[in-house]
Amino acid sequence: MLYPELFKQLEAVRWNMDSDIPWNSFDASLLSDEQAQTIKMNAITEWSALPATEMFLRDNRDDSDFSAFMSIWFLEVQKHSLVLMEYMRRFYRPDLAPTEAELHEVRFEFDPAPALETLMLHFCGEIRLNHWYRRAAEWHTEPVIKVIYDTLARDEARHGGAYLRYMKRALVRGGDEARAAFSKVGVLMASARRTDSALGVVTAS
Repeated sequence: MLYPELFKQLEAVRWNMDSDIPWNSFDASLLSDEQAQTIKMNAITEWSALPATEMFLRDNRDDSDFSAFMSIWFLEVQKHSLVLMEYMRRFYRPDLAPTEAELHEVRFEFDPAPALETLMLHFCGEIRLNHWYRRAAEWHTEPVIKVIYDTLARDEARHGGAYLRYMKRALVRGGDEARAAFSKVGVLMASARRTDSALGVVTAS
């Protein structure tokens, strides 16, 4: 099983919202309305870890190891949403923070999908979010949100590494079936052709 080892590794580097974020360094003059709006949108996007977790548990009922790992992933990605909302609440127009109704709007149900393809898609999503949050940390000028985005980026990198370990396990267990599933998603992600429908969920975290 991978879950016990992943739990220990991720537990050892888990950050604390109260003590590891330099809240006292906030500088209101360095946060624009445009930047605040993007923080709100990221908070809502990260909240979609809830339906994503429901999807993973539904589609991986035969894999208790991976399903157990979802407890870690769900906790950490939901914390991403919470820390962004806490930033809004503390410092910048609490009325701009996501409402419960807005958060509930991303509580939709994903269609059943092959577990291996979804795993590959989420691996790609974690890598994308790592790059996104590193660029967000560079783009923002307010020091506290820069630290928050850098912290989230490191989480996403670790999540990508965890998904990669489950992908490698799938290659050992599934051989050509796993290789075909991962290659299919790789081709779709790299394709120049854009479709009108989403290829799958790419959340958080």
